[in-house]
Amino acid sequence: MKKIFSIIFLLIIISIPSITFANVINKLNETGKFTKLNETLTKSGLNKNLEGTGPFTIFAPLDDAFAAISAQTYYGLLREENKKKLANILGRHVFSKKITSSEINGEIKLEAINGEEITIKKVNGIVYINEAEVVTADIEAQNGVIHFINRVLQPLN
Repeated sequence: MKKIFSIIFLLIIISIPSITFANVINKLNETGKFTKLNETLTKSGLNKNLEGTGPFTIFAPLDDAFAAISAQTYYGLLREENKKKLANILGRHVFSKKITSSEINGEIKLEAINGEEITIKKVNGIVYINEAEVVTADIEAQNGVIHFINRVLQPLN
């Protein structure tokens, strides 16, 4: 019986660091669903900021969401001369505060780190950010929270 408790305790101790000590960038890397987002965050330099103390909220487009962007546009954004444009696009997905899905009732407008006002709303229990749907909510990290979304956010005119 003592062995069983020791094994369970050891398993808990091993798993806790990844739950409590991983920052939002590490969490994105762990899932394996954000190859394109991680690549763009690195190219823009935002990954270094998001490793900071936070708190941050990231509405993270899944790899499938990037499929809606043409390859020419995507790879064009990765070029050094487009670094500022890429950071602006990614900046509309990041907020300098922790926002959980339970805090969203109706519609709210918040300023993203790129300075744009973004609409977040909950309709019939589903959270939307601009035109994107949150498909997985409230992934906790040491320095914030991540919500998986099904689209890359485009500017609203």
